Amino acid sequence: MATAGSIEQPAARGRGLDPFRSTWRLLTNVKFALVLVATAALVGMIGVVIPQLPAEMKGNPAAQSAWFALREQDFGGFTRPMDRLGLFDVYHQWWFYALWGVIITSVTVCTVSRIRPTVRSIHRPQRNVPNSYFQSAHHRASFNLPGDVEQLETALRRRHYRVERLSHSAAETRLFAERYPWSQYGTFVSHLALIMVLVGGLLTTMAGFDRTLALAETSGAAPVFDTPGSGQIFIGMEDAVRRIDADGNIVDFRSFLELRRGDEVVNCVATVNDPCEAFGYRFHQAAFFADLARIEITGPGGRLLYADVLDFNAGQTPAPFVTVTREGVPVFEQAVPQLASEGDLATSVLTFAARSGVEVSFPVAWQNANGRMILYVDDGVSGLQALEAGEGAAILAGAYELRFDGVAAVPAIDFRDMPGATGDVVTVQMPEVEGGEHQLVLAGVDDVPLVLAPGQAATTSTGYTYRFIGQLDGAGINVKRDPGDTFIFIAVILALIGLAMTFYVPRRRLWARIQDGRVEIAGIAERTTRLGRELRLIGAELGSKDALLPEDEEERW
Repeated sequence: MATAGSIEQPAARGRGLDPFRSTWRLLTNVKFALVLVATAALVGMIGVVIPQLPAEMKGNPAAQSAWFALREQDFGGFTRPMDRLGLFDVYHQWWFYALWGVIITSVTVCTVSRIRPTVRSIHRPQRNVPNSYFQSAHHRASFNLPGDVEQLETALRRRHYRVERLSHSAAETRLFAERYPWSQYGTFVSHLALIMVLVGGLLTTMAGFDRTLALAETSGAAPVFDTPGSGQIFIGMEDAVRRIDADGNIVDFRSFLELRRGDEVVNCVATVNDPCEAFGYRFHQAAFFADLARIEITGPGGRLLYADVLDFNAGQTPAPFVTVTREGVPVFEQAVPQLASEGDLATSVLTFAARSGVEVSFPVAWQNANGRMILYVDDGVSGLQALEAGEGAAILAGAYELRFDGVAAVPAIDFRDMPGATGDVVTVQMPEVEGGEHQLVLAGVDDVPLVLAPGQAATTSTGYTYRFIGQLDGAGINVKRDPGDTFIFIAVILALIGLAMTFYVPRRRLWARIQDGRVEIAGIAERTTRLGRELRLIGAELGSKDALLPEDEEERW
């Protein structure tokens, strides 16, 4: 209770720390935003400059060890510390997710903090300005008004301004006009687009899945995930199709898939642009392979030693494409596979069946000279004759004409440690023969190379049997789940809408003072716009002789 001589003091306001307010101010601070942008740029640069661990190597300790061994050649003793910091897998680290979360929160808070002042500016704009503003505004015009105020109002309305007369007297009239005030919401639309892009990117990084599997026809179903479980998905390649038109142009790739998860089976078709969707994932056609061969190898005792699909991995070897005719009728038309070598010469035997059914053979050899292939043919009479591909590249050998049409690329690969091999490496080739079929040529399993047709088997002198089941087609199937793609798609649309609102229908605000027959107009717009010239042109249209500046006259003409 206060005494007669005392003065009661007001209660002191609490000055304790307000965490929410402090955090809010930090997130809306421009300097903090610059720090976030610089940090994000630095992290992105690290992810680009420093090699990142390939996704297909994750979960494979042996592959990771080999990959890090290569990195040690570049970074030496810093490799392990860099790995512990996550610098070789930047985009999947907790601190990367945290940085992205802070950026998203900061952009959201900045956007929310601008809602009230922006809404107030749109719905309750400043209608009066001091007299000094008409002389200091960046966009302004001053000219004599030949007519009355209504003419000026009409001219502004023709330009889609909403005109409001603030005051009117014999001495002075004031106007306020604005155009497209709602377009200021475009900044919020653009900021919302940015937020959705960031959220979509974060969802893709955290919860997305992307893997490409190489699948061959008739092979067993392949698992999608490395870890087994009830959610495992198996993909089987029923048929891989490459469609070619009459001119030899490829017009379509598609794969017929069988997808299975548990007891549920889905059959669908995947193409490059039209993926198959099942179990929450998309299955795209990513590649097509026609260089696959299924082979079986059994030992001398009949035990199956190898039964698998041989992938040539796009390996190729050049071979001469030869056409043999008799009386103008083709009897042989295909690439000649290499069977052996002598120095820098590749050697082979061109073999085909005569009309009588007897095999006809011509020894051939070829070599590259100055970037061009030279083909040598032994016709059995004149000895070796040399040919270069092109017009007139033909010789006569008895009743046959042999023409060297060009160089073909034959699928080929060196197979190490093949069962039954006579050396360390077996060279396997798969040339295409007439009718679109393929042969399998194995050099290095016996004294002479084996040439097998589809379904054919041959036994070597050591008792090993090689069977060529046939050529297979295959495809690369990209399995993808991207929970952020919808966010990013919507973000792109919002960004286009926001940019269109901002740049094509920008907001304009004008203040006009009419006094003693003279008009002073000042406006607000971007400094790079030419609103002042637009205002002076309005005066010229109203008949004012002093509205335009000299530079305005030059630009009009």
